[in-house]
Amino acid sequence: MFRYLAIAGATAAALMAAPLAEAQQNNISLLSGPFGTGTYVLSSAAEQIVSSQSETVRLTASETPGLVYNAKRMNKSPEMKENNIMAFTTGVDYLARTGQGPFEEKLPGIQLIGNYLLGSVWLATFDPDIKTIKDLEGKTIALGRPPQILWTIEPMQLLETGLGAADTMKIERLGTKQAAQALLNGSVDAAIIGGYADPISGTFKPSPQTVELMASGKQLYHIPWGKEAVQNVVDAGGAMNHLVVPAGAVEGLDQDLESFFDAIAWVAYPEFDEEAAYEITRLIIENVGSFGEYHALGQLMSPESLASGWSVEDIHPGALRAYREAGLIE
Repeated sequence: MFRYLAIAGATAAALMAAPLAEAQQNNISLLSGPFGTGTYVLSSAAEQIVSSQSETVRLTASETPGLVYNAKRMNKSPEMKENNIMAFTTGVDYLARTGQGPFEEKLPGIQLIGNYLLGSVWLATFDPDIKTIKDLEGKTIALGRPPQILWTIEPMQLLETGLGAADTMKIERLGTKQAAQALLNGSVDAAIIGGYADPISGTFKPSPQTVELMASGKQLYHIPWGKEAVQNVVDAGGAMNHLVVPAGAVEGLDQDLESFFDAIAWVAYPEFDEEAAYEITRLIIENVGSFGEYHALGQLMSPESLASGWSVEDIHPGALRAYREAGLIE
C-alpha cells in the first residue's frame, strides 16, 4: 500500500514538474522571408539548430512576405519586440531609420544577432570598351525591381551619391532575372550582377542570374564602383560596407574589384530578452559550420563573418556577450 502511494506520489510530482520545466523555456519567434529563399531556408536551419540544442530557448521560424514586412509588423505590435527576432539587412534598416520608401515613417534602429549572408552587387557588360562607370555615359543600364534594396536602391545610392553619375545614363528597373535577359539580348549596355560573399575567406557565390550570364558563352566584363564611391555613400549616412571581391571569384574577373556589401542578418530590437539573444547567438556560433548542410549559401557563413560590418554599439548586448566569449570581438 505504502509502495503504491510512493509510486503514485512520484508520478504526480513528475507530471507537475514537466509543465514547470516547459514553462521555463523561452519561446522565441523568428520572422524570416518568402518560402524557398535563402533567408527562409537558413532561418529554418537556425530553428532546428537552436531548438534541438538549447534547454532554455525554443526558436520557431515563420514565413513572411519579406524583410520590409518584418519591421512594419514588429513596430505595429511593439509587444512582439520582447520575444521576436527577424531577418533584415543594414540597407533596409537605413531606410527604416530615415523613413524613406517603402517606409512611411521613421522606425527605431535594430541590433545584430548574427549575419547569415553578405550581399554584393555591381554592373557588368559584354562591351570590352566599357571599363568604368564613366564609360556608361549616354548608355542604358538595367537594375532590379524598384523596392529591392541590394539590387536597386543601394546601386542607385552609389550612382547618385557615390558617383554623381545617375543623370548621365538611362536606368531601367527591370528585376534581377529580367536585367540579365536584357543584357543577353542586347537591349541594355550593362546590367546588375553579383551574389554573396564571405569577406573573411574571400569566398563568393554568384546569384542565379549572374551564373546565367557567365554560362552564356560571351565574355563578361566587370565594372567596379570604386572605393571612393562607397565611402561617399557611407559618409552620407548609408549603411553599406567596403568589400573587395577577389580576382577569380567569378568568371571574367581578372583583378580585384572594389565593391560593397550589405549585411543580411538576424536582428532584434533593444527590448529583446538578453539571455535569449545570448543563447541563440552562442548556438549559431558553435554550429555555424552546419548551415551549409541546409543551403549552399550557408557555406559562406563563418564565425568571423557573423558580426562583420557591425559596430559594437549596434550589436544586441546578449549577442555581444556571446561573441566576446567566443573571442570574436574584443
